[in-house]
Amino acid sequence: MRPKRLLLALMLASALAPGTWLRDPELPRNFHRAVAIEPLDQDFQRSGPFALVAAWELTGDRVQFGGLSALVALDGMRFLAGSDTGRKLVFERPDRSSAPGELSRLGENETSYKLGRDLESLAIDPVSGTVWGGFEFRESIVRFDADLKPDEEVRPAAMRYWGANSGAESLARLADGRFLVIEERPQRWREPGHRALLFAGDPIEERAPEELRIAIPAGYRPVDATPVEGGKALVLLRRVSWGIPPVFQSAIAEVDVDRHAADGTIAAALLTEFGPAIPQDNYEGIALTRDADGTHVWLISDDNFMSIQRTLLLKLRWDQREKARE
Repeated sequence: MRPKRLLLALMLASALAPGTWLRDPELPRNFHRAVAIEPLDQDFQRSGPFALVAAWELTGDRVQFGGLSALVALDGMRFLAGSDTGRKLVFERPDRSSAPGELSRLGENETSYKLGRDLESLAIDPVSGTVWGGFEFRESIVRFDADLKPDEEVRPAAMRYWGANSGAESLARLADGRFLVIEERPQRWREPGHRALLFAGDPIEERAPEELRIAIPAGYRPVDATPVEGGKALVLLRRVSWGIPPVFQSAIAEVDVDRHAADGTIAAALLTEFGPAIPQDNYEGIALTRDADGTHVWLISDDNFMSIQRTLLLKLRWDQREKARE
């Protein structure tokens, strides 16, 4: 193996190891950067109940932009993406606007940089605009107000022994107001599956969550989640086939928190494995919009600040009439 390729592979492996291995210095308080969003020419294909409708590539400041690992729809026109280096990206739907996105700090007060590190997941209350972020290294959940300023933080006791570098990788505020948090790292011995917590309400206020386990199919790991209806959520899955370059494989499963076994295990129902039906990259963020022309699932990729990867945004139409596979 050539030394350059070996170095790239090692850097990518370090970046994909849950957590962030390199930190930037603290940003100035007025930090803002524009992010270009350009459409991609793409052969639109179908994969299970999902049909690729459109794709875009996002580009920005080569030092500060990248590492996007979470996505939520703020409203009918805007998205919020978060990075594991303490940045937030707010951008208008590129299928309805050509405006650039704005990259800035996640929170603008004195403690925002510390609270903004290691972000891996986002959840939102669509009525109040309150946002919650899952932080894997801190093993915590932080609540942000509608202006995205940090409010309060909680470190649930049940997350204390989650992997410090693979903690709250997936976080979703379900349609009925409950919260689902899923650990990325699987348990391999006595109790296989991915540990998860189900909060009856706001995790900042609710201190006694129900402990569950999510059975994820085919060696995938959960990397983000978005609510559907009731106690259901779509979970974005990822696995990596190591090579030069590595190949990222993505899938989507559906989880119903009200359908679990007596031991608290929930079997995720696989909806699709995308394979080459979508541009292959490291997708780590998922969001859902309900539009006049149907229900759409959006995926965003984490480039790990690597030149061999891209930040891509996909729009997929979801045909909910197609049944899931267990």
